[in-house]
Amino acid sequence: MTSRKTRNTTIRGIVVAALAVPSLILAAGTASATTDDIVTIANANLDHHACDTNSVGEQGYNSSCTGAGGSPENWCADFAAWVWAQAGYNVTGLTPAAGSFGQYGAGLHPDPHVGDAVVFNYNGDGYADHVAIVTAVNDDGTIESIGGNEVTNDPSTSSSHRDQYPGAVGDSPYWGMQISGYVSPTN
Repeated sequence: MTSRKTRNTTIRGIVVAALAVPSLILAAGTASATTDDIVTIANANLDHHACDTNSVGEQGYNSSCTGAGGSPENWCADFAAWVWAQAGYNVTGLTPAAGSFGQYGAGLHPDPHVGDAVVFNYNGDGYADHVAIVTAVNDDGTIESIGGNEVTNDPSTSSSHRDQYPGAVGDSPYWGMQISGYVSPTN
């Protein structure tokens, strides 16, 4: 009787552990999320508009299509957060405002990494002019990015677009804005 009781207790313990592991993995975020996924997803949505069908078959990027009272809103942050979320990263705290990236995770840092968000004209108090996704960091110090709400100043006609420019924090030729820093996605 003692060996049967021990065996049943052991089996119950294994079953409980087996059931707990998936819950722990889900709570920790997607373990397989990579910065390569971010680049792949951003590229798959290149040249799309705020209300286009995105690469997962839905309309727009978060509230990009309807956030301005049912019309397209300035959607650079919508695009960047959507890309990170599709890649499996935690986007809690990010909003349709570009400045929310300046307050995300560990905050801004000076060195670009593939998959980071590049934040422009961040005022340190939750406002920024623009945000885009870093898709390449080149040996010559330039970076490549894909950002939503680019090309035109009209959210309804703007698109996601690829750009290349110097990656150093400070003044940038990119739309005459200053690179305030970079933010890394978190799981």
